[in-house]
Amino acid sequence: MKFLRTIFLFGIIFCHAFIVKGQESLNHKYDLLIEGSETYQQFKVIPKSDLSDFWKEVNDTLSVSRGIAVDLQVKLEEQQGAIKDLEAKLDNVQAELDSSLETNDSINFLGILFSKGGYHLFVWGIIIVLAVTTALCYMMFLRSNRVTTKAKREYEDLSLELVAYKDKAREAQVKLKRELQTALNKLSERRV
Repeated sequence: MKFLRTIFLFGIIFCHAFIVKGQESLNHKYDLLIEGSETYQQFKVIPKSDLSDFWKEVNDTLSVSRGIAVDLQVKLEEQQGAIKDLEAKLDNVQAELDSSLETNDSINFLGILFSKGGYHLFVWGIIIVLAVTTALCYMMFLRSNRVTTKAKREYEDLSLELVAYKDKAREAQVKLKRELQTALNKLSERRV
């Protein structure tokens, strides 16, 4: 784009120099025409042939200048078209860049599009929830373990008490049976 502008500026400078050179030559020829003309009272008398030659040069210079102006206008329109094309391409490239930046700034997780910040928050949220859940499960395990240990201890104590109670009950039955046997033996001896 800068290259096109540079070429355009050089073209304008060249054409301007050519037009100025043409004007200088016309001015010079006009001065020569006036100097070479005769003076009659206060009027300058210029031969028709010189005047027609001068007018022909003026027309030639004007037609060249107009041609250059038309060429410059065509070049200007071409460059404006090129600039519009380049601006359209720039808009497309900018849109692609924005899309690319959005894609680079996003993460697709489980079919959901997250921004990187949102993704980090989501992942850290999951980590925190898992850590809290793990801590709660561990605390529940410790509580259950204490309850289970206490229940086992109480069961063992009850088992020992039951064994002791059974032993006492058996001893009491044995003692009662002996007493009963002794009483039966005494009764049977008295009857005989």
